[in-house]
Amino acid sequence: MDDPLPAGIEIDNPNLIRSGDVAGLEWLETANTEHAEFRSDRFLAAVNHTGAETFRLAYIARAVSPGDFHHPAALVEDMYRAEYRAVTGTGRTVVTE
Repeated sequence: MDDPLPAGIEIDNPNLIRSGDVAGLEWLETANTEHAEFRSDRFLAAVNHTGAETFRLAYIARAVSPGDFHHPAALVEDMYRAEYRAVTGTGRTVVTE
């Protein structure tokens, strides 16, 4: 999964998520990842998932710069079967002071 962030947004302290300190997300059942990267411009994750049940991944982001920004699409694909892929919609993100 590749989830690029709009400009003006950054992932908020990924060490909190890795340590399990996600107090604001107690309502969310998250999937275990094989690999996760919290980059300055995107969230990347690899999940070994079989079956038909849905799963969720989460991170906490915060606004850092005001402006009107393009929100790029996220991409989910099967590493070994590229024909299995999905792309989300794009949009706009407005950060105000």
